[in-house]
Amino acid sequence: MKIAIAIIIISIFTAYATKQGPLWRGTYLNEKAVKAKWGQAPLDYSKFKLGDLAIRSKMAASILRDQTLIGKSADSIRQVLGDPDGFFYIDAYPAYLIQEGHSKSEETWQLVFLLDSKFKVKEIKVHKNCCD
Repeated sequence: MKIAIAIIIISIFTAYATKQGPLWRGTYLNEKAVKAKWGQAPLDYSKFKLGDLAIRSKMAASILRDQTLIGKSADSIRQVLGDPDGFFYIDAYPAYLIQEGHSKSEETWQLVFLLDSKFKVKEIKVHKNCCD
């Protein structure tokens, strides 16, 4: 009986985590929340690549909505968006800062490209990288 309950709990947690994203990896914002926080500008790869955080953050909602980068290789992401300047658990995931806190009380947010086993983008997230 205890094993059955444990299996049910693990199954529910796994299904929820798969749908919502990994619970143990922090806070995420959806497209609507990103748009409310930073506004929205059309995605322009060259402007993103050369732009500062204010420019990048405004394009984050468009990247989430557009989804054209899904299925692209990590190398392709680097080619169109430039060298990553964020960090998400391992170096393989391209991550780009869109807001940088300068003290422990200020938030840092990044645009993260989660990869599958073939290093192709399977999901794009806006992740809170710092601070409570």
